[in-house]
Amino acid sequence: MLNDKTINIGMPSLIELDTIEENTELCKELGFNFIELNMNFPYNMIDKIDPSYLRNLAMKNNIEFTMHMPDDADTASFYDEVKKGYLKLFIDTIKWARESNVKLLNMHIAKGAYMTLPDKKVYINEKYSDEYINSFLNSMKVISEAAKKNEIIVCIENSSNFGLNYVQKILEESFLLDNIFLTWDVGHDYSSNYSDKKTILNYKNKIRHMHLHDASRNKDHLALNEGELNIIEHINFASNHKLSMLVEVKSKEALIKSVQWLNKRLT
Repeated sequence: MLNDKTINIGMPSLIELDTIEENTELCKELGFNFIELNMNFPYNMIDKIDPSYLRNLAMKNNIEFTMHMPDDADTASFYDEVKKGYLKLFIDTIKWARESNVKLLNMHIAKGAYMTLPDKKVYINEKYSDEYINSFLNSMKVISEAAKKNEIIVCIENSSNFGLNYVQKILEESFLLDNIFLTWDVGHDYSSNYSDKKTILNYKNKIRHMHLHDASRNKDHLALNEGELNIIEHINFASNHKLSMLVEVKSKEALIKSVQWLNKRLT
């Protein structure tokens, strides 16, 4: 299955590895087509990776790279200087991606801080949603312009938050912008009780990327077929809609188990 070039399927950078070269070696060994670099890891930060080196590494090994922005990169932060810093990071990353031949950046919409009341949690971003939405969309306009200019696509990933009203408003407006698309994380979707999916399927034409992992009631990012998801159904969706697909498990062991299961079931 991993040798089936009709599906562009990749692996994430792993925390237990220390270099891009180690990830590349594993990628080739397991038969993946791309590696998702992750800026949560210091060794994947753009100031540590020379673009020409990454281009040559990809060409030499006949693979590609994508990039996951830091989970805390909130371009709508209520602190102006923090927002400016994260927006600069996005623009710098887009320019770096163009030089590195990285075609896709993945990002989240932050849930942000919350206050715990006796009967519920109140998220600050939701409480002040008008301000947050306006700030987020202003940043997305700048990101969209840079992405279009540099021929990069930016995909917004669901993180069990697409059921929130203010997030839905952000998505509605963001998907009107050039080069802004959607990543469907199927494990996060399960964790949201499928409230993410209800929103995602309203934007089928905007889905470009899938994060595939299994999930159970208490845990996601499980190896494929170790949870409760219909993995084949999601793979078929990715194939039918020509999505790139990341097997987003977090350890080498889980990655190997997932590949073994895929090769048995889909070849």
